[in-house]
Amino acid sequence: MALSFSGPGHLHPVAAVTRAPGRFEEGLGPGNARSGRSERSGRSVSTPILPAVVAAGVARSRRSRLKAVPGTSVEEAKEMSQPDRKAALERSDQMARKILGADKTVEQVVPADLLQSDVGKELKVAMESMVEVLHILCLGTLLLEEAKDKSTVGLHGFALDTEYVRQTDSTETTMPAAAVTSYVMKQLLENFPDDPVLSDEDGELLSRDESFAKSVANFLTSFQVLPGATPEGVAEWSKHCNSYPDGVPPNRYWVFTPIDSNKEFRDAKQFCCTLCLIQDGEPVLSVMGCPMLSYDHPSRSTSHPSGSSIFYAVKGHGAWTQCVIMQRETGVYMGQYGLKGKSLKLKVSEKIRRGNDGLYDMLGTEQLRIAQHSRMRQDIFLDSERIAKLLGSEFAKFHFIDNSIKFSWLARGDEDIAWTITQGLYDSSSTLRITEHAAGAFIAQESGAVLSDFDGKDIDWSTGPILANNRGLFATDPNKVPKQAIVKAAKEATEKSQVLYEERCEKRREKAKMLRKIFEEMTKQAETDEEIKGAEVVKRRGLEMLDNDEEMMKLTQESMNRGVPILGQPPTADADALEGPIPYSPINPNSE
Repeated sequence: MALSFSGPGHLHPVAAVTRAPGRFEEGLGPGNARSGRSERSGRSVSTPILPAVVAAGVARSRRSRLKAVPGTSVEEAKEMSQPDRKAALERSDQMARKILGADKTVEQVVPADLLQSDVGKELKVAMESMVEVLHILCLGTLLLEEAKDKSTVGLHGFALDTEYVRQTDSTETTMPAAAVTSYVMKQLLENFPDDPVLSDEDGELLSRDESFAKSVANFLTSFQVLPGATPEGVAEWSKHCNSYPDGVPPNRYWVFTPIDSNKEFRDAKQFCCTLCLIQDGEPVLSVMGCPMLSYDHPSRSTSHPSGSSIFYAVKGHGAWTQCVIMQRETGVYMGQYGLKGKSLKLKVSEKIRRGNDGLYDMLGTEQLRIAQHSRMRQDIFLDSERIAKLLGSEFAKFHFIDNSIKFSWLARGDEDIAWTITQGLYDSSSTLRITEHAAGAFIAQESGAVLSDFDGKDIDWSTGPILANNRGLFATDPNKVPKQAIVKAAKEATEKSQVLYEERCEKRREKAKMLRKIFEEMTKQAETDEEIKGAEVVKRRGLEMLDNDEEMMKLTQESMNRGVPILGQPPTADADALEGPIPYSPINPNSE
């Protein structure tokens, strides 16, 4: 069943396009048009299977028309040059699921000893689910791209937010994330019904929002991911993501994140889906799917042009990466996907070294490559930079990302260190969430990385949703930077961070006192009713800002960076200027 668009973002099933079997369909085997069934998935296909060249032609159709119409305007030429996402969506469910050379099953690509381990069944289910998750996320991205405001960067816009995004007090849920949650929870319920799931998602959202549940069910059925999905069904499956009990953590449970993180996803940056099994207080299995991360490995001469990455690890069996072909044409996903080649083992000591960076190549010493979270205050970044300098890397190369992919970068050889510093080294509180770190950190650890917090303690995964016994978290290649070196550098950097924090607090108190006085005096200076009303608004908002510690700390840091008073310096007299009135000036009443 294909999809049509009656308006921005509206999905409507339409009759399938049929045609006589052509020469492209010959030799496709059990998955061809005449068999009507996909060998890999075992699901019935209601439409003839078209070859990849057909969908590729759809995406190229506008550009080909440009040559046939001389004198085309700039606006028309620009429109014709854009990929036709509507056509790609309408064709995506008609495409052959198999790709030549990328038609492997999980049993064929995953090492046999992993599938025969104590968590072999769990690994098989998680891997099969993650392959489908990549397909769902690519289709969902394509759908949101069509609905977004074309003048924005990323997945934003009024029509998109109205149709495909739901905002609650604590979470923002996109339709692709809800679809992934429903799909994965269904697989876990069918295979491991007694295992609770810990997730930061709102599992009750689809039960409360019937129209959103219909959109999710329509999406899953239209693309034949779950042909029998109903709004009631997806709502019931979704609830399972919040089945983690209050109180003492269970002996066995899954940690799940459909899109990590939502901010990166909507900003068109790298994101991932993670699934991790915790047993007896520690991770034993982890699978991470990265639809936008090119497949790569130190043994390759270049990254795969159309391959996406799945990373997985089993306790005692190492970490691995698997190529998943996600067929794209001019950047548009065409609905074809499949496993290709066997999984390759990851060793943190084996680095991906290719390409040149002129700036860093000119340095006399090799610099550390460090992955860490972005959107941090300047003082937090300075803490990171201070640790790197104490480790001997004067110009460390930082890569910023707000999700678990940073640990996979480390595992496959892109980075030397991956760490998370929460509120700054001066802050001794423990606020890291297990949903944001368990899957990625375990993959890094199984690849040979050393995992620790900044006090040198092992990570305690048995504390539940919050890693309450650890201050920050880092994973390092021990052959490049030993654990104790980072711990020692962090201790010294923490002392400096605490001193600077006290200075900021003192500055903040001074500024807060001055600003409070200004805000309170504003209403006294107002004369008209309109001025008084405006002054009251400014006073209220100003006092709210003063009570916001995060905002005041940021304001104080910016002021300290400038090195000038918050309201600026008074004007200074020009030393070379003549004193008194300017002779013969037209505004000088004494001029003659």
